[in-house]
Amino acid sequence: MSLLSSLQMAGNTLQAMQIGLQVVGNNIANSNTPGYVRERAIFTPAPVQKIGKLSLGLGVEVAGIIQNLDKFVEGRLRDAGSDRASAEVQEKIYRDIQAILGELSDTDISTSLTQFFNSLDDVSQNPENIDFRNLAIGNGATLVERVNTLDRRILVERNDFNSRVDQIALEINTLTTQISQLNLKIVTLEGGGTTGSQAGGLRSQRQDALKQLAQLVDINVSERETGSVNVSVNGDLLVFDGSRREVSSVLTSDGNRASAEIRFSNNESPLSTGGGELQGIYEARDTILGGFLDGLDSFAATLAFEFNKIYSQGQGIDGFTEVTSTAKVDDANAPLNQAGLDFTPINGNFNLLVRNTEEDTTKTYAINIDLNGLDGNDTTLVSLASSLDAIDGVSAVVSTDNELVIRSETKDIEFGFGLENPADDSRVLAALGINTFFTGTTAGDLGVNQILRTGRQAGAKFSAGLVGEFGENNENALRLQALSDETLEGVTGGSISGTYNQLINDTTQGATVAASVADGLRVFEGALDASAQAVSGVNLDEEAIDMIQLQRTYQASARYIRTLTELLDILVNL
Repeated sequence: MSLLSSLQMAGNTLQAMQIGLQVVGNNIANSNTPGYVRERAIFTPAPVQKIGKLSLGLGVEVAGIIQNLDKFVEGRLRDAGSDRASAEVQEKIYRDIQAILGELSDTDISTSLTQFFNSLDDVSQNPENIDFRNLAIGNGATLVERVNTLDRRILVERNDFNSRVDQIALEINTLTTQISQLNLKIVTLEGGGTTGSQAGGLRSQRQDALKQLAQLVDINVSERETGSVNVSVNGDLLVFDGSRREVSSVLTSDGNRASAEIRFSNNESPLSTGGGELQGIYEARDTILGGFLDGLDSFAATLAFEFNKIYSQGQGIDGFTEVTSTAKVDDANAPLNQAGLDFTPINGNFNLLVRNTEEDTTKTYAINIDLNGLDGNDTTLVSLASSLDAIDGVSAVVSTDNELVIRSETKDIEFGFGLENPADDSRVLAALGINTFFTGTTAGDLGVNQILRTGRQAGAKFSAGLVGEFGENNENALRLQALSDETLEGVTGGSISGTYNQLINDTTQGATVAASVADGLRVFEGALDASAQAVSGVNLDEEAIDMIQLQRTYQASARYIRTLTELLDILVNL
């Protein structure tokens, strides 16, 4: 081996150490760069040469520059990030619901419900006082307003999720475009896997984009030999080499509620996901908020129908001169239990009370509701109107909107409603919305009958009595006051109060579970991130050690070159 060959070998060493120092410098420069993966130079012995019987090494060379990355841990970290993002959305929506509910405050529904039924007790103790009746009506209106407000605020939360789905569709398209473009750049720079080096900076950018995408939807990533990655969601490809599939947000309707859904633009198939923020949004919007809204609607329907069933059997101090049903049927000639009413009447009866105010006399007429389905003569809205219209002093017709309208025929006639035996209640008054306190069937349209909210004397029509006579009686008010905690057959929670309490309990339990799951996933992701950082993160102390080692090697090689130079000078001077 000649001195010139030794100089070349030393030169190679200097060049290799320079490259190593540049890699260290790049790591130090990016020590605070989010998503940066530490790089390292791969040093390998240079090829040997044969001189006589000797095999002499030619120094060191850099085989390549690669990322210090544990791909298995990175894949698990992406999955953990998807699960955590999904759980955090659900955790947050439970917190939001609890904040909106405002339980244990003075403005929550539980307080309003208690105040309303307490005011019925005041009516029962002071049936002659119209002010107490008006107070009960006002407390009922407050309860209704808070139920309406809760429903509206929950729907706002739900609609916000639809807006977020629209944004996620745009973010997915942006990230898949970025990943596909980086695929092309990486393949071009790395030569399709033919070089020993990796495009570290570009790979770090792609790795960061993949993490962001995994936060949105749970993805499966597979790297090809060429250096590009394919990205799929539940078996459907999002990115393939340098190409990608566009997604878009589509608004669909589920009953009265609109739902945004992400679909592939080319074939309208849904983007099915089992994790990520998108899956958390679907779960929070459709299951958590949707279930809460269903439960709130169930409470509102139970409150309205069960209260109205009893309320409609009573009488006030004053009677009515005109009543229009608050519910309408789909077909006025269909049996009432098949006419499309939200609450279904049954076979039974009710009484119509007709009072002559000048003569101070009251007559009671029994109205039979035949819904047994046996004789082909079941009661329809038309036949009910005919039965009522046949009674002296009142007229009844079916309006063009398929509502029942009952009127007094003369100014001295008032009418009311009652029932001799509660077991015979046909529920037709409550179903049609005649002589009822509440109107509506859902949390959104729940209201108080307008008849009870018009004028100061409207309270005189409050049905506190139950003796088949108009006047200052309290029997129906006592029954209504006891209804709050009365066990009702087939009602979730057992009673009206129990229905709402069940909704609160389900929300509280769900919030506890969601918080526990999210905490566990955050801890798990943190452990994986620590494992990933131990391999891929830049440690300045380690870089300093590498820098010193490379510096010492560089200095030794430089000293070696000086020695060779001196030997060459001696050789030349011989």
